[in-house]
This record gives sequence, structure tokens and C-alpha cells, in this order.
Amino acid sequence: MRFRAVIITRKKLITIIAASVLTAAIGAAEAVSDYKPPEEHEAYGAVLEEGMGIRKNSIADIRGALGRLLGFDLDRPETILDAGDMANPSGKEDAEGNRENDDAKREGADVFEESDGDGGPPFPTRAEIADAGDLKINNATDYEVDLGELCAGDLKFSIDGDGPQVLIVHTHTTECYNGDEMPGETERTTDKEKSVVAVGRVIAETLEEYGINVYHDETFHDYPSYQGSYTRSLATVTRIMEENPSVKIVLDVHRDAFVYEDGTRLRVVDENADVPTSQVMLVSGTDSMGLYNPEWRENLRFAAKIQNAAELMYPGLMRPIDLRTERFNLHMTTGSLILEVGSNGNTLEEAKNAGKDVARAIAAVLEK
Repeated sequence: MRFRAVIITRKKLITIIAASVLTAAIGAAEAVSDYKPPEEHEAYGAVLEEGMGIRKNSIADIRGALGRLLGFDLDRPETILDAGDMANPSGKEDAEGNRENDDAKREGADVFEESDGDGGPPFPTRAEIADAGDLKINNATDYEVDLGELCAGDLKFSIDGDGPQVLIVHTHTTECYNGDEMPGETERTTDKEKSVVAVGRVIAETLEEYGINVYHDETFHDYPSYQGSYTRSLATVTRIMEENPSVKIVLDVHRDAFVYEDGTRLRVVDENADVPTSQVMLVSGTDSMGLYNPEWRENLRFAAKIQNAAELMYPGLMRPIDLRTERFNLHMTTGSLILEVGSNGNTLEEAKNAGKDVARAIAAVLEK
């Protein structure tokens, strides 16, 4: 079985970007056996440690764990994410430590085609963003979703008023890019100039250029202990939202990861960009595992609109939306998403450029 990402835009006749042929299911499983312990790798660390308690580098253990995880597909290794929300699917008390019961529209904004200050592409109109066209989604759940219907609807929130409107956090704060690791570590660094924190700063700065008030939290949630990252990041989000009730959007910025059998790392690139730019994947969680997340479709609506705006502005920037069975702390607002900016084979420069582009697409959706 092959993984193929097809991106179709309305700005051009048809743009087809063929992804590399990935390993078949058996090959992927065997590749997993070559991984180092989960605390040293992004793709399986939280799945195995937080969700399953597996710490040994055992193919039998890993195969067994993957077999117990709903929605996990070995044929789609590019969509494997860090997951910390998988334990205890009963929902009584989840791995994050909490319990189950836990627009304004611009006048005349139907045409909104301002160009940004850096000479970027015009913002698409509201009508264009509302028309999903042929957006792609990798749906690991049993839910049926219609991205066109979601795009056509209005967001449940607006970002007018005082105080921070967008909160940016990093559950896996030490994630870094190719060549930037700490000595003795794998794909991690505490140097915030080289980690996903640096990408978060670019996203925050770009949003603020459009008048969007951002609170960027740079707390380490995965260091010195990787286990419990999502529990700690949830505590951070809860505290900040209690202190800043104006927050409507929570963006958890990560980078993806995959290591092939030959040791090379997954690199996802926007082939159409004028400067080296990674691709971005939006991840939305659900309540499929029994965890409280009643308005997950609103988060997916937000993702669909961002995806559509980005496809219109930067064809090739986005990978298909990833809809997951896990919750990933995305139940806190109706504008909560994970942004996987690049992968462990990309450079920091590529990820920063992608962060700026996706931030502009978010500003377009928010009509800023």
C-alpha cells in the first residue's frame, strides 16, 4: 500500500505533488524495531511511554502496542505523531490527570485581499476560504467528516477585544531540527534558539504583525522528563487561560518525525516556495477514545479554514489534515490545534519559513 498526498488548488489548473513511496506495513514495522528507546524519538515516545508504558526497544512490544492503539496505521508512517493522550480510554481519569467533567465580522469583508507587508500573496476572500474545494484529510477515526461543510460554516469565536487572543505552547518543547541536537541527545535541545520554540516565536511575531495579540509560552514540558509532557502542558494551558480569559485559540507547535530503515529522516518540503520551506500538518483530535471533547468538530472547522487559506496562498505548503482518535489537550477551546511544522529531516530555517507562511494563512482566516 502506498501513501500519496495530492494537493489540488484553484489558483492553478491542477498541481500534483507526489510524495515519496513509503515503506509497506511490514517494512514500517521492522523499521520501528531499529528505533532507539522511545524517550529519544518523537514519533513513538509519548505513545509508548505515556500511553503504554513500554520502554524497551522491542519489536514485539512495539507491534503489540500499535495493535492496541485505535486509529494507528502503519501504512501511513508520515502521520505518526507524538501522542500523550492515549492511556485510559474510559475517560474517567485520563493520562493528562483530569476528569471527564472537567466574528465579529469586518463590515464589507467579503472581499479581503490585502497583501502582507513582506510582499506575500493576497489574502483570499471570505467566500474563497468558505469553499473547501478538494482539501485532503487523513481520517484515523470512524467519524464521517465533510470539510466542505465545515469550511462553509462560521467559527464559534471571534478575536476582538482586549488581552491575548492566541496562546502558543509547546508540549514537546525540546523538539529540534536536523543537525541541531544537544550532544548525546537525539533530535532534542534545550536551546530555544534551535528548537520548536524558535518556530513558535516566528508564528507569534507574524500574527502580531496583523494585530493579533499572542501569548507565547516557552515552558519546558518534556524536559528533564519526557513522560507526562501532556499532563504538564495541560496544566500550563489551564493556568494561562484562567489568568487570560480572552484566549480563544490554542496552538500547540511541534515538529513531526520519522526515521527510515537506512537511518534517514523524514523531510517534508514545499516544492513551490521561493525560499527553503518545510510543509505543515494540522492535527485535530476527537473524543473517539472516550475522553471529554464535545466540540472537536469546531476545532476541525478551524483547521479546514486554515488549510484552505494556506492552499490558496501557498500551494504545496500543507500536508493533509490529520484527524486523530486521541484528544491531545485540544478540548480547551473551539480553536485548538496541533501544528506539526516540518519534520526531523528538515532544517530550522525551513521550519521558520513555514511558520511565517502558516501564520499568514491563520491571519487570513481571522480576517486580520
